[in-house]
Amino acid sequence: MISSEFVETIEGKTRLLVPASSLSGKVPPKVPAFFNPSAKLNRDISVLVYKTFVPEIKKNPKTFGDPFGGIGARALRVAVEVPELEQIYINDINTVAIDAAKKAAQINLVTQKCTFTTQDVVGFLTNHDSKNYERFSIVDLDPFGSPSAYVDCLLRSVNKGGMVSITATDTAVLSGVHPQVCMRKYYGKPLNNHYARETALRLIVSLIALIAARLDLVVRPIFVHANLHYLRAYLTVSVSRSEANSVFKDIGYLRDCMNCGNRNAIAEYNKGEPCELCRSIYRFAGYLWITRLFDKDFVKKMSYLLDTDDDVVAQMGGLNKILFTCIDELDDIPFYFLSDEIASRLRTNPNPLQKIIEKLHSIGYRASRTSLDPNGFKTDARIDKILDLLK
Repeated sequence: MISSEFVETIEGKTRLLVPASSLSGKVPPKVPAFFNPSAKLNRDISVLVYKTFVPEIKKNPKTFGDPFGGIGARALRVAVEVPELEQIYINDINTVAIDAAKKAAQINLVTQKCTFTTQDVVGFLTNHDSKNYERFSIVDLDPFGSPSAYVDCLLRSVNKGGMVSITATDTAVLSGVHPQVCMRKYYGKPLNNHYARETALRLIVSLIALIAARLDLVVRPIFVHANLHYLRAYLTVSVSRSEANSVFKDIGYLRDCMNCGNRNAIAEYNKGEPCELCRSIYRFAGYLWITRLFDKDFVKKMSYLLDTDDDVVAQMGGLNKILFTCIDELDDIPFYFLSDEIASRLRTNPNPLQKIIEKLHSIGYRASRTSLDPNGFKTDARIDKILDLLK
């Protein structure tokens, strides 16, 4: 029986049973079960990504695994709103949360396709790397804090040609507040910088790529986003020893000068190297992913589906604007500048982003907005060239 502490709410096209206290408090409590209504956009995006990816899944049955399933907010939405996925596995150590998910599955008439378990996360994922259960077509890892402890068994639990999606909420660690913790958990040094969201996402992707290479696997990010304190990456998984051997062609370092704002990506780390503009000593971040974060064709398919498929959630919180930005984004440049940052250095009011981009284009530089910050822009122009152009 579900207690009176739970109430029914609707998200997307799915009816959920959630703790009433989670809808009224500023910080969602973990007792009797955890549900964060503010994460709706993240779940909206998941539904769209998975519905876009399903036609690319070659192996049947098409399966979905949620190791931190909670009350089923994401997995039940997938069961209802991505009907092409045939088997949904929902796991959580909290039996109260799983009871709520079971009841909600009945309400949504998807019980037949759902399997519920109350294992620890490692046990749940490991079971799906054995002969007892099929590996997943898609696995969604959404832990409290860092995902780093689970990446190895996560990659082992997914079919080759499948997808993993990974959330990190330890933003203080990934943004440079606790650099030693970040080195231990992500195999890379963070930086507290103006473009910390992107640096954090690239640290996450790098960790996954390095662990995958050890398993003779190759991962490719197809979509990433940052919302509130959530950092999220979607990656495809394939088998290739030769490509795994070349993992370091996509992984390197960032150099960032605190004094003049100069920044660039490099393949090798040279401690104590001076900035070529002002001769101050560079700060470094890395290992981190220094190549593309988006599969632009896939993002175009997401946008098309959002516009044309009636089964996709109607209210996506301005998601199409995000997708259009991703399509044009220069994601091969692993950093961005802020209009406020440039204005501060020039001691002027910020220029409109579109004006900055047009001016950079006019003198032959590449430039675009970034989906990771509404005030950010990417360009291959160096900081001194940007300042000269806008002063």
